[in-house]
Amino acid sequence: MALILLFFCFYGFEISDAKVLITEVYADTLMKGEPDEFIVLENFGDSAVNIGGWSISDGEGEIIFPDFVVQPHQKVYVVREAEAFKRQALDFGIAVRADFEYEDSSEEVPNLQTRGVFALRNRGDEVILRDKGGEVVDVVIFGDAKFNGDAWRGAPLQRPVEGMVFKRKGGKDTNTRRDWVLLWLHTPYFDAKRFNCVGAVAFVSPDCSFEVICDELARASSFICLNVYEFESFALKDALRNAILRGVKVKILLEGSPVGGMSDEEEEIVEELREAGAEVRFSDEHFVNHAKYVVIDGESVIIMTENWGNSGVPHEKTFGNRGWGIILRSKELAEYFKNVFDADFRRGKTELNEGAKENREAYGKAEKGGEVEEKGMPELLLASSDAEYVLVGDIEPFYACGNITVEPILAPDNAYEEILSMLEGARERIFVEMFSAEKIWFNNECMMNPFFNALISAARRGCEVKVLLDAKEYNLDGNNDNDEVVAWLNGAAHAENLNLRAEIADLDALGLLKIHNKGAIIDGQKVLISSLNWKSCSLHNREAGVIVESEPVARYYEQVFMHDWNLTVRGGGEILHPSGKTMSEEWGKIFYVALTFVITVVIFLLIKRYRG
Repeated sequence: MALILLFFCFYGFEISDAKVLITEVYADTLMKGEPDEFIVLENFGDSAVNIGGWSISDGEGEIIFPDFVVQPHQKVYVVREAEAFKRQALDFGIAVRADFEYEDSSEEVPNLQTRGVFALRNRGDEVILRDKGGEVVDVVIFGDAKFNGDAWRGAPLQRPVEGMVFKRKGGKDTNTRRDWVLLWLHTPYFDAKRFNCVGAVAFVSPDCSFEVICDELARASSFICLNVYEFESFALKDALRNAILRGVKVKILLEGSPVGGMSDEEEEIVEELREAGAEVRFSDEHFVNHAKYVVIDGESVIIMTENWGNSGVPHEKTFGNRGWGIILRSKELAEYFKNVFDADFRRGKTELNEGAKENREAYGKAEKGGEVEEKGMPELLLASSDAEYVLVGDIEPFYACGNITVEPILAPDNAYEEILSMLEGARERIFVEMFSAEKIWFNNECMMNPFFNALISAARRGCEVKVLLDAKEYNLDGNNDNDEVVAWLNGAAHAENLNLRAEIADLDALGLLKIHNKGAIIDGQKVLISSLNWKSCSLHNREAGVIVESEPVARYYEQVFMHDWNLTVRGGGEILHPSGKTMSEEWGKIFYVALTFVITVVIFLLIKRYRG
C-alpha cells in the first residue's frame, strides 16, 4: 500500500482528501528592498500530494514547482531570498528553513523556475495557486487587486501593514476575507474560544485593585507570568519579590519603549526583581505590547485595564485612575493565556533597545502613565438617576462563582471581530467607559469607527446607549479624539431621536486622575474588560482582554459605571443631597424661598408706608 501511495504522489496523481491552501502571505516587509517576502502553503488533507508542476502567479509573473511531495499538515515556505528569510527569522529567535526561493541567494535552497517577474506589490496583488493542469486551487487578493472566479468572493483583504503577515485562520476556507487575519511576523494565531470558570473576583481601580491583586499574588505557589505595558509600582514589586522568596518562578514581559521612554522607577524595579531571581524581558517589536494580564500557577488569570503604576493600581486607594479588573479561575483559560505569554515572551529581548522608540512613533501610542464563597452583591448604588454618591475608595470587590463563561479577546488576532459581534448582539442596553477613542479610523483605508457605528445601530434597534470618555487634555486637543466622538454620537442621537448619550467624564466630580478604563457592559449580562482603546492603531498592538458572561458580574460593573455616569451628568458632579437632588439644587431651593420671603416683606413694608 505504501508503494502504491508513493507511486501516485511522485507521478502527479492527487488523493481526493488532500487539500493544499495558501496560509501566509508576507508582502510589506521590514527589510529594505523586501528580499524577505514569502508565501506559505499547507496541506490540510490526510494524504500526501505532489505539487510538481504547480505554480503561484501574481498576474505579472509566475513561479513553478519541481516534483515535491507535501505531507499531511506540512508547511512549505516559498521565499524571495532564502538568506534574507533566514536572517529575519533568527532575529526573532525562530528556527525555520525555506523550502524554495525564487531569487537565487543560497546554494542550500532549491531555486524555483520563474516566468516574468514575480514580486508582491504593497499596494495590492493577487496570489493564485494553480495545479499541474492549470486549474485554480486557491486564491488570496489584497489591497487594490481583483479576481474573477469562485476561488475568491467579495472584497479583497486590506492593504498590508509593514511587518505584518496575512495568515489564514487555521484551515478555514470560505474563499472570502473572513478566512484571514493580519498578524505580526512570526507570531502564532490565537482563535477565540469559550471557557467556563469556577470563580471570579471583580474589582475596580482605584478603590480595591491593589489589595485584590496582592492577595492573589500571595496565593501563588508555582509560577507568575506578568505581561504589562508599564510597571512603576514599588509596592507591587515587593509583592512579586515576596513570591520569589517563597520559591515562585516569576517571568515578566514589559513594553520596551513606553511613551516618553522607560522611567527611572521602572528600570530600578526591573533591576531589583532580576536580582531577586525574576526573568524579565522587553518587547522590542514594530508594534506596541499594550497588554495587562497575569497568569498564576496555571489556575487563574488576572485581566486588567490598568498598568502596574501608582495611579493604575494605587496603594492609597483614594486617588487614581478609574479602571476595571477581574480574576478568573479556570485551568483551561490559564493555559490559553500562558500560551500567549510564552509566544510573546520568547520574542522578548533581555536588554532595552535604545532605538526602539523611534521605530514605533508612527503607531500613535496613547498612554503614559480555587473555589470562592460567593458573597452578596454590594449595594454600591442604584443604576438610576437617583444613585447615591460613593466616595473614591469605597467600592469593594465582588466575589462570584457559578455559571461564568469567558471568551479571551486578543489583538491583533480576534479582538476586532469579537468586540464588534458583542456590540451587534446587544438587545437592551450598552454602557461604554473608555480612555481613548477615535471618530475616524485611518488604517490604509478611511472609515468611521466601526465600534461606535455599532453603538448607533444598537440605538436604532431600540437599545439604551451610554458612552463615558476620558477628559484629559491629550484626549481632547486633537481633531479626531474623545470630544469628536462625543459630538458625533450626540449629533446622531439628536438627528434621529435615539436613546443614546455620550459624555466627557467630570474628573473633579469623580475624584479621579483620569478614566483609563476600556470596558463595556452589554444587556446587563456581558462585560468587556480589556487593554484595547477604541482606536485603529490598537488593533495592531498586542492587546488582551476578556468578555465575561455573568449577570452578577455584569451588574457589579454596571453599578460602577452608573456611579461614574451620574456624577458626570448631574450638574458638575456635586455630591448628592439625601433627598436625591444635588447640593446646588437644594441651595437653589433655599435661595428662592429666601428671595420670596424678602420680596414679601418689602411689599408689606411698602404697602404699610403708603397707607401711613
